[in-house]
Amino acid sequence: MSLRPIEATLLAKELERDLAGAVVQQVSSPTPTRAYVEFRIPGRSVTVLVCCDVKSSRISVVEKRPSNPPEPPAWQSVLRRELIGARLVDVESVESRRVVLVHLKADRDGTEHARTLLLEYADSPGIALTTREGRVLAISHPFRAGFRPGSTWTPPPDGPVKESVSRLQSDFVHLRLAHGAELLFGSQEADRWLKARLAPIEAKLKKLERTREKVRAETNRKAQAELYKQEGELLAQNLHRLTRGAKQVTLPEYRADGEIVERSITLDPSRAPKQEVDWRFHQYKRILRGMEFASKRLAQLDDEQRRLELELAKAKSAPVEAPVTKKATNQQDVAMAPYKEYRGHGEHPIWVGRGSAHNDELTFKVARPWHVWFHVRGSPGAHVVVPLRKDVSLPPEVLLDAAHLALHHSDLKGEPRGEVSYVPVKRVRKGKDAPPGAVTFTGEKTLMLRMEPARLERLLATERLEPR
Repeated sequence: MSLRPIEATLLAKELERDLAGAVVQQVSSPTPTRAYVEFRIPGRSVTVLVCCDVKSSRISVVEKRPSNPPEPPAWQSVLRRELIGARLVDVESVESRRVVLVHLKADRDGTEHARTLLLEYADSPGIALTTREGRVLAISHPFRAGFRPGSTWTPPPDGPVKESVSRLQSDFVHLRLAHGAELLFGSQEADRWLKARLAPIEAKLKKLERTREKVRAETNRKAQAELYKQEGELLAQNLHRLTRGAKQVTLPEYRADGEIVERSITLDPSRAPKQEVDWRFHQYKRILRGMEFASKRLAQLDDEQRRLELELAKAKSAPVEAPVTKKATNQQDVAMAPYKEYRGHGEHPIWVGRGSAHNDELTFKVARPWHVWFHVRGSPGAHVVVPLRKDVSLPPEVLLDAAHLALHHSDLKGEPRGEVSYVPVKRVRKGKDAPPGAVTFTGEKTLMLRMEPARLERLLATERLEPR
């Protein structure tokens, strides 16, 4: 929702009436889409906001100008050079073209310079500073094809003007409509900015809660572990009654109260009787180890939740200002890296792909040919890459760390052991029609890994979503 043409016309008349002859004493541009022009009139200063945000393009008067970022948009220096010291001549509104023009004049070395600060508030809004002849000195951002500094400004095409009423109102006496424009659009902007500020924190909290539910479920498997233990003990006591190939066996169970009940136990026909007993005790110990690890992980997640809740509370109470766009210093600032980074033995980085498409990007765009690539054998999982300097061998402890992460970030997560293959990245290939994440590789080495919970816990505690 931006200015209506009738509102732009009323604002132009009010600004011209109340600010004619006012001198520009300060200009700032904290974001590429807004310019704050401070005018001085006898007895007071007035700050006019010229804004070309898509949903709230307007000219208004604000009570407070936000602080400038350390690196403001480049066009701010042009605005300051050309406008500071200039006097307001008049303000013009062209309703059919959705344009407001603020005409100013300044004396530079005895010569009069005319400048126009204009706002186009149609579907593709923008701000420009032009000379009397229409030569463009600066623009807020590219908002029309071929329109750039040095070109000549031509008005946008005429459009229909629907009959409408003004929504601008306020309790101010001086510049009432201009203050009303800021009340109308500023509150809506503040709501959008606040939601945008809170959204990533709230998303992290929701994801964290889903993780906590899964980890909490792992801590509540005591009954399942006891069942495996009881079955293992019962089978061990009746080992002579078991035969290989049987799918089920019914055995007498002597309970503590002296009662004897018949208990049926499902068997795996491929296992020998002794293997059935060993398998159940193995599952019992595996679940207990998993519960211990899950309890520690749950404590970490609880700490993370408290930190995020505190961060959310601070974000809600902090002043709401226009978000400042960070300048990208390199390609990794433009978009999130396709991998999560962990720190292995000796603070060595280990990269783990964040998803199928990200796996391909990590392996074929980020990793170098001499880096070492890991993947769990015989099961879907993340691509894991250990970056190395050329001609440097992989330390054994880092190899184990990377293998642990490959097994943990696969469909075999939670298993006590598994096979992990590793090869130089240059031996990994992508088929022409292969789905995302699917690759082939040759000359691999395979490690039969026995999971070490303490090692995995140490690695997971170093997780980062961005490279260091």
